[in-house]
Amino acid sequence: MTRDYVGEALGDRKTWRDGLITAKALQTKAFAPVRIILPGLIPEGVTIVAGKPKIGKSWLALDVCLAVAGDRFVLGETKPVQGDVLYIAAEDNQRRLKKRVDKILQTQAAPEGLEMHTEWRRVDQGGLDDIEAWCKSKPRRRLIWIDTLAKIRPIIGRSEQAYAADYRAIEGLQKLAGQYQVGIVLNHHLRKASSEDDAFDDVSGTLGLTGAADTIIVMKRHAGMVKVFVRGRDIEEAELAAEFNRNTCRWRIVGAADEVFRSEQRQAIVTALKAAARPMSIAEIMAATERRDRHATQMLLLRMEAAGEIKHTGRGMWAVDTPLNASDFGDLVTNGGQATDNNTKSETNESHSKVTDKKTSDFAVTFGKASNQLNGNGNLSESHQVTKVTGFEGADDYPELPDCLRRSFSATHASSERGQQ
Repeated sequence: MTRDYVGEALGDRKTWRDGLITAKALQTKAFAPVRIILPGLIPEGVTIVAGKPKIGKSWLALDVCLAVAGDRFVLGETKPVQGDVLYIAAEDNQRRLKKRVDKILQTQAAPEGLEMHTEWRRVDQGGLDDIEAWCKSKPRRRLIWIDTLAKIRPIIGRSEQAYAADYRAIEGLQKLAGQYQVGIVLNHHLRKASSEDDAFDDVSGTLGLTGAADTIIVMKRHAGMVKVFVRGRDIEEAELAAEFNRNTCRWRIVGAADEVFRSEQRQAIVTALKAAARPMSIAEIMAATERRDRHATQMLLLRMEAAGEIKHTGRGMWAVDTPLNASDFGDLVTNGGQATDNNTKSETNESHSKVTDKKTSDFAVTFGKASNQLNGNGNLSESHQVTKVTGFEGADDYPELPDCLRRSFSATHASSERGQQ
């Protein structure tokens, strides 16, 4: 029997010719647009929502399901698409579900479009067929949320590789989601050991799991809130800041994580550098600020350098870029010439006016609020005048001046002379 008759002999079995299409024919083929279930987060297809236990994934799942089935906003000001929803709460019971629904809805009536189940067969034991049957019975199907993946995934065979098992757990659901244009969301967990480079590497399991999914959402606690990492084939990659309201048990997107956490992160880095009173490496900064994302920390340090908040002192070393001012002079004297991190910084106001016909320059420099001229304790007078006509008041005018400040006066005089030439 030749190969040309193999397909006919096997009957309905598909061959490599089935589904073959030319690029030209593909250009003329029309497809339905990708349905976005929740803007910016959940498109059609399989989405994995991963986070540590008790971070609030189940509350998020129920809130979104209620919003899709009813006419409600979710996550603050986000309006999802409307339609029928199936929520498989395999880790809950009906008593707990009722309590949670009442907590979220308060006095509002529950939507009829949301159907819930606390038990479901595994996908390789009839569960996938049950999901398909539900899809066929609901013309307005939009969302299926399964809490959790571990409850419905196939049992791994003894000789089966972990990657193949993870991919098989998602593969059937992914095909159903594309066929019926629904979003299938799976609650999942993170690894115990966190990755410093990529938050998506923290999803528990092999790359077969994240590779088969269409969208990955990772939730991590950060600075009193939760940072939400989003990456998918049909949505833009994003990092968001979210907070959980314990009174309403609902989540709210605060904004882009970079903008929300920027001030707190920068202040923590500056505080750590000031406390160390010396240049610090990225590893030391991460340890002092309890950060684990090395790449993000490095990018933040570069942005802070561009803003003039810190400076790069050497290869991989950073320090606070704060100039020495009047209060530092006093500390230099009292601490034997070594400035400490507890210095109280006073503002330095400089005014510079030029008189072109007389070719003179007047510099007025105000140091702090000292009432007396410099004496043995290292205080400066409130205003110090320097002109080319009257000359510079040098260190010789203060015989009681310590040697460390005498050298500073001499250096200042020399730089002023050079600047006016």
